[in-house]
Amino acid sequence: MISEEQRKQSSKEQRDFEVNLNTENFSIKGFLGTWHTVDSTNVGGVDFFLMKNDTYADMANIVVDGGGRLVLDNIYDGFDEHTAELLRQEVMEVPKLPDETISVDNMKSYGYSWGGMLPMNEAAALEVMQNCNVYLLYTDNTESMATDKTQIAAHAAKGGIFGVEKVEWIQQLERENYLKFAEMSTEDDYSMIDGIINNGKKDEKPSIIERLKAAKYEPPKAEPERAVRDL
Repeated sequence: MISEEQRKQSSKEQRDFEVNLNTENFSIKGFLGTWHTVDSTNVGGVDFFLMKNDTYADMANIVVDGGGRLVLDNIYDGFDEHTAELLRQEVMEVPKLPDETISVDNMKSYGYSWGGMLPMNEAAALEVMQNCNVYLLYTDNTESMATDKTQIAAHAAKGGIFGVEKVEWIQQLERENYLKFAEMSTEDDYSMIDGIINNGKKDEKPSIIERLKAAKYEPPKAEPERAVRDL
């Protein structure tokens, strides 16, 4: 996700250093040697550059943005369909973040570079885990899926952060919106929009009309016939 604020920040960084098709002797934190541009592509209005190592010919390529920030590593087949899909998810916007307390820029500074993952801190990760796969993100640009709350707590205790893939998060938001719409179409009380369809009316007391309808009508009892005495 690239917000307007992030685009402005990216533009500011590019004024200081801008990668282009002629970039050479480029160095990037965490990688050996220097790099040069071998290809470029534009996805969603954002330029990405495929970089090849100058010293180690067999090393996998990397992809950086126009400001020289790492986006993808371990790229062997250039801008193939798989890489193109990862870049589409990189620039994909989401209507709502799973955790407003941490940004994609924070995640990239932490050491995890792919923007197709949305970062979270511990509290949000535990909540999101109820409906989506949550990943433990590591500073070496790798991740592993969290299987239980114990892993979440242990990773957070070490200063780790968490992620949920944009595609799955968007699907979850769509499910929530669908359920909310379905509930609003059937719920008797709009103050009870909570994911449980039709909690019942806010006022549980029956109306006067309802009580009249519910009342059983009992006709007056006829007086028993008196026995006729034989005269």
